[in-house]
Amino acid sequence: MKPISSYTSISDLKKLMANAKRAGREDVYLEALVRRCDLEGLDYDDPVEREFVGVLAAYEEFLAERNGKTTTASYTRRKMRDKGIIQCLEDWATATHETDGFQALMSKRLTHLTGEHIVLKYPDRFSPEAVAGARRRLAAHDALPEGA
Repeated sequence: MKPISSYTSISDLKKLMANAKRAGREDVYLEALVRRCDLEGLDYDDPVEREFVGVLAAYEEFLAERNGKTTTASYTRRKMRDKGIIQCLEDWATATHETDGFQALMSKRLTHLTGEHIVLKYPDRFSPEAVAGARRRLAAHDALPEGA
């Protein structure tokens, strides 16, 4: 098998993910998912937007897994369109409860694919309340990135 990091096609990664799932290889599945999320945002120049698109792809993958069929995060996509990516991330970080997406990603220890991680990675783009909320939420899971 070629290294997953060398894949450049999202459709090839989706096939690899399906095969890994069928074979019970969650390690391969998750590595392919991370690579897919990296590729999903390549068309965006802004690093926050690029990483957000990857977070959204990961969340939709977990929705599909939970629902047994392709599922879009309609509410999040509508909010992204109407209020923007920064506001979506602000709202997630300051919410009093964890989102389903956050819980799904944390259950797989994919901390770097959470919106909270993006907020901490680019703190100058967010309110102090959002940064504090993101830090608090990730700390509660012992998942703070280095230097945060």
